[in-house]
Amino acid sequence: MNIGYIRNSTLKQENSVETQRKLIDDYCGLNNIVLDEIIVDEGISGSGEKVSLRKGYNSIINMINDGLVDNLIVISISRWGRNLGETYKSVKLMEKKNTKFISIKEHIDTSSPYGKFTINILSSLFEMELEMIKERTRDTLRVKKENNKVYSPTPYGFDRVGDDLIQNPKETRLLNKMIKLRNDGMSYGNIEKYLKRNRHKTKSGVFWTRQNICNVIKKHTQYIN
Repeated sequence: MNIGYIRNSTLKQENSVETQRKLIDDYCGLNNIVLDEIIVDEGISGSGEKVSLRKGYNSIINMINDGLVDNLIVISISRWGRNLGETYKSVKLMEKKNTKFISIKEHIDTSSPYGKFTINILSSLFEMELEMIKERTRDTLRVKKENNKVYSPTPYGFDRVGDDLIQNPKETRLLNKMIKLRNDGMSYGNIEKYLKRNRHKTKSGVFWTRQNICNVIKKHTQYIN
């Protein structure tokens, strides 16, 4: 099947359903492609709407997954994907399912050398975007840690007050006891028995397990170093 896809998110004439339909029809006529269907998502914002609300988009993805689409034609990459990640993942799916992706304005045809080159660039940009997100996240976590800010579930030994971590004296005493027992050579299993015998519980109110004890000691080192 040869499918055209239209997404209309604004009142601008250049992005209207009629304009997009004409561009797709003209392209197919010039390139001897017989369209089977044009699927439209109307009034959908590319950046703000959830994918689940884009019924036409989801319908096409399902058809691609089922191996039913030979060619997918859009007027622009921006009309297809909401962001770089979504576009890249969908194009990789098309590559896997032997669906040709054609974007008219960018002159992209994934069956051509230039189209494949463009997808490789898209892949590199996507990887770079992921690395930049990771780097920004690491920087944010580092700054919050330095300022005693909460950036994960509240660690044992602390209480959350707004966006701050405040030491919990009772939990800290028990945590220090666990660390001392461990440093003295006691196994996690025996520490677990000690805590149960003395009716000590976790922050969520359940009895300690070996894995809980191991994790909380390691996390304590993370927060104090």
